[in-house]
Amino acid sequence: MIWMGAANCVSSLFGAIMLIYLARTLMPAALGNLSYAISIIVFLASFLDLGLSTYGIREVAKAGGSDVSEYVSNIVSLRFVIAVILTVIVAAVSMISRQPGILKLLMIETCLMMFMAAFATEWAFQGLEKMYMVFASFLVTSLLQLTLMLVFVRHPEDVVKVPFFYFLGSIPVIATFLKLLKFRFKVRKPDTAKLKLYLTSSLVIWAIAMFAQVYNNLDIFLLGLFRKAEEVGYFTVARRAVGGVTILAVFLANALLPRLSCTFNIDAKQFKGATIKFLAVTTVIIILILLPVLFFAKDLLRLTVGAEYVPAAIPLNIMIGALILVLFNLPFSTGLIAACLEKEVLKQVIASAFFSVALNLVLIPKYGMVGAAVSFFCAEALALIWILYVYKVKIAGSGLASGR
Repeated sequence: MIWMGAANCVSSLFGAIMLIYLARTLMPAALGNLSYAISIIVFLASFLDLGLSTYGIREVAKAGGSDVSEYVSNIVSLRFVIAVILTVIVAAVSMISRQPGILKLLMIETCLMMFMAAFATEWAFQGLEKMYMVFASFLVTSLLQLTLMLVFVRHPEDVVKVPFFYFLGSIPVIATFLKLLKFRFKVRKPDTAKLKLYLTSSLVIWAIAMFAQVYNNLDIFLLGLFRKAEEVGYFTVARRAVGGVTILAVFLANALLPRLSCTFNIDAKQFKGATIKFLAVTTVIIILILLPVLFFAKDLLRLTVGAEYVPAAIPLNIMIGALILVLFNLPFSTGLIAACLEKEVLKQVIASAFFSVALNLVLIPKYGMVGAAVSFFCAEALALIWILYVYKVKIAGSGLASGR
């Protein structure tokens, strides 16, 4: 967890600097267009991963690292094929759409992010519990991406360069990790039997990620349909600030997942102890990070991205409240996935996703970004209540973790 926390802190630090620089350089309109394009690609990336990363972490941990090259070769090859198909679809739809030319170009360029996700193999090192490799990946990639942005992005019209340099900065780590893991392309002769096994087990986890994207990213898309690009830019700053802490919590959860998977039904004391320690970590995050942001939102926005983005303070404060709910949710939902009870998590995510979309459609047209933030808070409140109840019934109350 220390290595994963350090990896996220490094990535978040460079990411925050990059966001501040891009926000000041591109200005709200260009930043809004970029964010709109990225939000669509991030959602499509859910169809790219298919839950295979989380599945890979769990299975590599259970197998003790054996056949890790086989897992990597099959999973990465499959994701590459899916990335090619999705890119062709996005390019075709973008070309025939009535969106402005700059937005069409950004949509096509941001497809490079899908290939980054396809070739990413940090999950394999997480399964091996070599979290220091994840730290190295995030450090090098973030530093290269930030350097490229600072050197080559100088004006609002340079927004079209951002996706390309973001992708370029990831290539060294991707190539190195694939070599270390002895990756072999299996596009021509895929191991269909193993791929079928992987997908059968991972599709539920994929569905969780897909529906989670609905109430974590679709709000930007819906806001772009009903409001001007400037307001999307304001909301993007708030959403990215919240997203940085969310990613930190998710990374810590992924660091915990291999340990929970190994100890479930074998060492109940360690299983429960790890969950309690995770709760303690999330409490520290709330006290040290979220509460200061909550109380000094306007000052922090003015100091970082500039006075132009002060309107983002209200949605930011609302989403900070929602993020607190997320942090209390993750220890228990991670425990359910480790216990192979991901179908219970899926039910919660589906309910929260539909609830979020309904609220967004009602609130965004009238209240804009504030309505989007309120929808996010309500969806996370439902998620926390649901997960706590399921965890109490399925694990805490049933004695599963003790092997009974």
